[in-house]
Amino acid sequence: MNDYETEHETMFEGDCISEAIEKMSAAICEHIANDPLESVALIGIQAGGVPLAKRIARNIRDRFGREIDVGALDISMYRDDIGKRKTLPMIRETTIPFDINDKIIILADDVLQSGRSVRAALDALTDFGRPGQIRLAALIDRGGREFPIHADYVGMTVSVGPEWRVCMDWAECNGADCVFKVKKQ
Repeated sequence: MNDYETEHETMFEGDCISEAIEKMSAAICEHIANDPLESVALIGIQAGGVPLAKRIARNIRDRFGREIDVGALDISMYRDDIGKRKTLPMIRETTIPFDINDKIIILADDVLQSGRSVRAALDALTDFGRPGQIRLAALIDRGGREFPIHADYVGMTVSVGPEWRVCMDWAECNGADCVFKVKKQ
């Protein structure tokens, strides 16, 4: 299921995750119903936000009968902890094949924890242009913010102690959808 070698506990699987994504997609559709789809784009934060962005985009397509722009954003070099890590981060591809200027960007991430990844994503996005608005979609909000960041669209809210990290395995990556918490060692 995952490649963590520490104590972990499964929290949610398959249907529960699909329902949460449906809920988020419905809320997004409601908010963008009066906006032309050309003015809206989804950008997933690598790696966990990319499958979420693609699934939300499919749901929007199913509702409106039209495709929405989808991109992927790597934030590795924008993180504020890059100089404190013992190893270099894995660099993933950034793919934003559309102009983000003046668009409504829905930034997607799998788990909203400290807010540091979102802060880094906001910095990274400005290298690609100046969006009209940026909204945040997080499948799981686990609380424990270190930055004043909140999600506009949330699939699930969980409460776990600070000794736990909430992680997501996507079917697209590991064969099954699963949310689990991992005890820090």
